[in-house]
Amino acid sequence: MTARPAAAYEQWLARLEMTFAHRQQKTKLVNTLREGPLSVQRAFYPETTGAAHLYLLHPPAGIVSGDELHVAATLEKDCQVLLTTPGANRFYRAREAKQMASKQCQFNRFTVADNAHLEYLPHETLVYTNANAFSHTQVYLDKGASYVGWDIACLGLPHIDQPFCKGQFTQTFSLYHNQGIRFHDRLALHAKDRLHESRIGLAVHHVVGTMVLFNGHEASSNEWAKNVCSLIRSCIEGLNLSHFMSVTQLQGVVVVRYLGEDSEVCREGFVHIWMQTRPQVSGHLAVPPRIWYT
Repeated sequence: MTARPAAAYEQWLARLEMTFAHRQQKTKLVNTLREGPLSVQRAFYPETTGAAHLYLLHPPAGIVSGDELHVAATLEKDCQVLLTTPGANRFYRAREAKQMASKQCQFNRFTVADNAHLEYLPHETLVYTNANAFSHTQVYLDKGASYVGWDIACLGLPHIDQPFCKGQFTQTFSLYHNQGIRFHDRLALHAKDRLHESRIGLAVHHVVGTMVLFNGHEASSNEWAKNVCSLIRSCIEGLNLSHFMSVTQLQGVVVVRYLGEDSEVCREGFVHIWMQTRPQVSGHLAVPPRIWYT
């Protein structure tokens, strides 16, 4: 038997492209393009509104050197989609032989038409020491489209004596509305940076979370953003998380930050905020995905 060349093991490309349409009072997944180890379960409909809940599946459960994951979702007019994951994602230790091959990347691209609503609410991402990880999310919203999403990154595994002492992690998020940039966020961390210890940086914390909320119908209303920020502050105070969470708004985009030591506390806080603010963002009451409780 002829051995496979080593190059065949250097990368694993995976792609999942989904298109949603509003049909018969429901949001339906009308087209799926799959390549590699990325898939999606059939849609669940726990809401009376016909919103589709879908679970993104990546059986390897982690990204190694050379891997690229591409997830894309296109929502046509009036669609309501909630995307989540059954468990944590992982950026494992990278190979050091080739700089380019050692990269581990995930790209998300979401396109949301007028009066459609997308929620991207995944579990946390674990970034192992010596990783060379890149995570990029782009959201394109049209007119009255709305979006809620979060990212939670855990740098290293200090609870089992594996701190993030080597490697790098770069995360970017861009939100566009009516083809114009509304919000851009970039986090670029090297394990040896003083940013980890600085009081104006991570202050020795290893869990970083960012939640973004935007309603296209209220894009020009400062009052809407102020009211949502006020509601979120009340949530944060009620959860006794004022030392770990903060909220602000930029050009109508509401941004919640977490910096601390516990990814579960971060995610539970974000879930609570999502449940309290969903009526303001999408006009509907929150219905948590069933998989969150299994």
